Amino acid sequence: MIQFLQPLDTQKLRMAFNNDIIRFYSNNAIPALSCRIYDTFQKINVTLYPNPQGQFYFNFKPYVSALINTRNFNDTLQTNIMGYEPDSFIYNFSQGTFTQRNITFEIYYENNTTESVSFVLSWLAGVQQPGSFHNFRISDMLILSPFVKDSANRYYLKYWKGYPFDIPFYSNGINLKVKNETNLLSMDFNTLGYGERLVVSDGRTNVTLEDILPLSDGHNNLVFMKGNQPSINDKYLMLEKSDHTKGVYLKWLNAMGGYNYWLFENTYSIDRSTKQLGEINTDFNNIDSTFGRTATLGKESQDTIKVVAELLNEDERAIVQGILDSPKIYLFTGRPYAQNDYNDWVEVTLKTGNARIKNARQPLTNFIFDLELPQRYTQTL
Repeated sequence: MIQFLQPLDTQKLRMAFNNDIIRFYSNNAIPALSCRIYDTFQKINVTLYPNPQGQFYFNFKPYVSALINTRNFNDTLQTNIMGYEPDSFIYNFSQGTFTQRNITFEIYYENNTTESVSFVLSWLAGVQQPGSFHNFRISDMLILSPFVKDSANRYYLKYWKGYPFDIPFYSNGINLKVKNETNLLSMDFNTLGYGERLVVSDGRTNVTLEDILPLSDGHNNLVFMKGNQPSINDKYLMLEKSDHTKGVYLKWLNAMGGYNYWLFENTYSIDRSTKQLGEINTDFNNIDSTFGRTATLGKESQDTIKVVAELLNEDERAIVQGILDSPKIYLFTGRPYAQNDYNDWVEVTLKTGNARIKNARQPLTNFIFDLELPQRYTQTL
C-alpha cells in the first residue's frame, strides 16, 4: 500500500510557484523498483526511483508552474461591458490562473506487479512568503489581491474614475453576490468559477459597474458572497473611489495571480537614452567629391519613465510594493474617460532594483520607480 509521510490534502488550494513537496513509500513486502507520476493527459509524466530507505521524493513546483502559465502572464482580456447587464461585467480567466489535475502515483515492484493511487489536486498561479502564509481551500472565496494586514478576509483596492479597472477573484461557485454595505445595494452575478474578473470600468464613465451597483465617492464596503446567505467564506473589500485623473497609470500581475492598478503622481519625468550602432567605411572617393569618410548605421533609442507614489498608507503600500516582485508590468497608453481594451497597454520593465517599503518612524511611504519602455523604432541601415 502506498503511504504518504504527510497525507495529501485534496481540498487544499495549492500555490503553483511555491515548493509543493511530497514524500511517500510503499509498505509492500516486495521492494519497489520505481514510481511513475502522471496526470490524465500526461502533461506531468515523471519516473522516480527510491532512496536506500525505499522512499520517494517529488516536487510539483517545476511542473505545475510551467503548465499553469498558459498565457505567459499576459493580459489579453477583451471586455464588452453593457449597462444594466450584470453578466457583461464578469469575465472568466481561469486559463493561466488555475489548474486542477487528476494525479496518479503508480509504483512498480520487483515481481512485475504494480500498485497505484490517484488524487485530484488544485493549484492557483500564486506565490506566498513564509511570514504571511495562508492555508487556502478550494471551497474558499478569495479576492486575488493582498490581504489587509493581520486579516484573512479583508482587502483594500483603489479605483480611479475614468480608467480601466477590475477586481480579480477566485470562487468555485457559480453564483456571486456583491453587496455594497455603504449604500445597502447589491447585485447578483453568474460565474464559471475558479478565476474571474469583475470589471468596474473599461475607461468610460457612462457605462460602468455603477449602472447596476452604485458606488459612493470615497470608501465603499463591498462584501463578496457565494449565493445569497452570509457565510464564513465571505470576503470584505474596502474599495476607494477617487476622482483624481492625472498621472501615470500602471497595472501589474500580483502575487495571487490577479492584476493590481495604480495611478502614480503627475510629477513624472521621462529620460531618453540613445546609442550609436556603429559606422561603415565610405572613404572610396577623392576629397573633392566626397561627403565624408564614414556612414552611420543609425541609433538605438529607449525611454525611461520615473514615476512617484507619495504618502501611501499601510493598505496602499501593500498594493504598490507588489510591483517590485511582479513578472509583468503594463503602462496605460489609452485615453482616460474613453473606452479602452488590452491594446491600450504596453509592457514595461522595472529598472529599480531596490526600494524601502517601510520607514522606521514614518507611517507613510513614498515610492520612486524607474520603468524602461520598449525600445523605440529608429531608422537604421
